[in-house]
Amino acid sequence: MITLRITTDGRICGLWTDAVPMQDIGTVHVLRASHVEFDDRQQCWCVREAQPKNRLTNFWNRLFGRTVGRTLHQSMTRAEALTWEHEHFTPRGPGWLRCA
Repeated sequence: MITLRITTDGRICGLWTDAVPMQDIGTVHVLRASHVEFDDRQQCWCVREAQPKNRLTNFWNRLFGRTVGRTLHQSMTRAEALTWEHEHFTPRGPGWLRCA
């Protein structure tokens, strides 16, 4: 089931899925909550926050060209990392409020 949350200022929050043709709603601006990528140094798949909440960390990362924040989860397979990301950011998941 796809759940979208519409905020009082008109933003639509939810997990991205190609099943919902977002462009039919209007202009789409995507703000990521996380990234899933392979970490060569740690030899695992990492779910990392897209933008650190801490402004200093955000500034520091941008200064050195790093676009993501802290590691939220590590998995040996990409499928496991994607499943964790989906469960974490789904409604009632611990990361759902962060999406808003």
